[in-house]
Amino acid sequence: MDLVKEVKLLKYQMNLMKHMVKADEHLFFMFAIDHEFEEDQVNALLKIINVFSDRLKNQEISIFSQANHLFSQFNIPLDTLYDREQPTLDEFKSYVTKIFYQDFELKYLLSSLKRQSIHSKVCDYFLKLLREE
Repeated sequence: MDLVKEVKLLKYQMNLMKHMVKADEHLFFMFAIDHEFEEDQVNALLKIINVFSDRLKNQEISIFSQANHLFSQFNIPLDTLYDREQPTLDEFKSYVTKIFYQDFELKYLLSSLKRQSIHSKVCDYFLKLLREE
């Protein structure tokens, strides 16, 4: 099978799978599929959300949240990311800009994460800051 046919087949199969999955239960993953996020992009974002969760709770950054090799490919400064200060909206926006090569509404990204119960408190924190902007 040539490459064009293989890509068309994969896209068709992806569309079929999207119909099989309950979209309202997996909103972030559907968001990631619709925006064609790559695995490393999703992993980096989720790790950053984990770090922000620790920072918002004034906890030590969990070793499980640290992914220096993953962050380095996106030129994310570790000293800033692992800072003990409360995360800011500008900081979050800068990381999202470094990770993703496209524009989308940050509100929809955060809402999809929240509705899939991925660090809802972190999402609420940034959604509140977005509303105040």
